[in-house]
Amino acid sequence: MRTVLVAGNLGELQDRVQDLSEIQVTGMFDNAQDALRFAQKNEIELAILDIKIKGMDGICLGGFLRDKYPDLLLLFISDNELYAMDAIRLHAVDYLLKPYTQEEFMYSLETAKLLLGRGKRKKRVFIKTFGHFDVFVDKKPIMFRSGKAKELLAFLVDRQGGTVSTDQVICALWEERPNDEATQNLCSKVSKNLCKELEMYGVQEIFIASRGIRRVDTELFDCDLYALLAGEEKAKRQFVGEYMLDYSWAEERMGQLNKLRDIGIP
Repeated sequence: MRTVLVAGNLGELQDRVQDLSEIQVTGMFDNAQDALRFAQKNEIELAILDIKIKGMDGICLGGFLRDKYPDLLLLFISDNELYAMDAIRLHAVDYLLKPYTQEEFMYSLETAKLLLGRGKRKKRVFIKTFGHFDVFVDKKPIMFRSGKAKELLAFLVDRQGGTVSTDQVICALWEERPNDEATQNLCSKVSKNLCKELEMYGVQEIFIASRGIRRVDTELFDCDLYALLAGEEKAKRQFVGEYMLDYSWAEERMGQLNKLRDIGIP
């Protein structure tokens, strides 16, 4: 990435980026106005923004930058979760909470690199939810080694890009287990397994996890469920009343889809 803007606590952020050969920072600023002036004259691919910055908060700055560059990637850094939902609404690459490690920072940058140019690429991933749940990359199915990792992905796809907490995942995937430390550790392990399995097929960017929050990036794959909800005729013909048959938590959604089919999906 050759056009990266950094704005916020420069002392801290300089230490993070100065030794990274993977990116080239073209502008570093400790106040929002200078960052905006720079962005007016210089195209940028990624903005690394501290929520606390002179002149305005980082979310507002990110919004202004996104208005200028609709495909701009945003990485936010904060000492609390107060603006996390605002960051999600801006489709941020990540929302790092202080204190964060250099490894976490690098992971966010790697995600950003994968996402660059995504709008120009043909979607490689198709997710099938009618009948049994399956994921195809370049028309070939992913052979999941972990059944729970596959189920976690299915659950996130069902949520249509919405964020899901650890408690919500446990309630759905391990409804008979207590929500204790052991189960939470198990949930964390399954998330890591999912990331590794997707990475083996080069599509790990569809899964986003940070600080106990998980979601899928719905812009990076096609899905029969989403096509059906959008009213596409092909999806209407393909849906015969069966949805993610292997998962009990999917029964409620299947009932909703059957009702929509009966009354006619607009």
